[in-house]
Amino acid sequence: MNLLLVRRLGRWGIDRSQSFTRMFHILCQACAAAMRLSFFKPAVALVLVRQIYFTAVQPLSIIFVASLIMGSVTVHYLLQLLLGLGAYEQIGAFLIRVMLHEIAPITCSLIILLRSGTAVLTEVALMKINGEIDTLHSLNIAMDDYVFMPRVMAFALAGPCLSICFCMIALLGGFMTLGYWHDITFANYKDRLFNALEIKDLIILITKSMVMSVAACLVALQRGFSVNRAFTEVPIRLIQGMMQAITLLIAVEILFIIF
Repeated sequence: MNLLLVRRLGRWGIDRSQSFTRMFHILCQACAAAMRLSFFKPAVALVLVRQIYFTAVQPLSIIFVASLIMGSVTVHYLLQLLLGLGAYEQIGAFLIRVMLHEIAPITCSLIILLRSGTAVLTEVALMKINGEIDTLHSLNIAMDDYVFMPRVMAFALAGPCLSICFCMIALLGGFMTLGYWHDITFANYKDRLFNALEIKDLIILITKSMVMSVAACLVALQRGFSVNRAFTEVPIRLIQGMMQAITLLIAVEILFIIF
């Protein structure tokens, strides 16, 4: 019984290490392609523009609704709590830290994962099943130029951009919807936010959202390429990929909390 448990744990550890190794290899290939300025090639540039549009532009409506709802709730309860405790001068600092450090990057990364991550995983899996990947190899088209780099770059840009939009809508729109219930003017509220905002808050927001988004993309690419020839593998890899990506997002969140 103990030997069986050890074997299962060993197999699980080997599978996870191989998975992370492949993801790191994909990241290195994407970075190398970007350093070669491959995105200036017409065919690669077209793929990159489409990926950016799908990943960073189309989700704006979802980001708007989610940020307005979550921002309204966050602003309302934090204002109610801090004003009740007499910590009026800490309103800006608390809202900036909660929104920029936690809510915005996590929410946007989950939206990107559930929307674009699933699409990338399914797209790559179908490309492999339908023989498109083999065709690219036969035409001597580099995978890192045409497949890896456009998607990784699109996710890396989408994370910070959507998170910044999320914060602006949540902090300003949240006050417009529920903030007027409290004894504080918009001018005073805005001054508190800008006085509490520091460069390090923006750095944390951009870095955290970028790392989370790129992690979601790498999981999607790796799991998509792990499909062999059967269409029945796609939903299995999709579920596995989503679970692994969520685990990675939790790990990134823990690392940012510790350091």
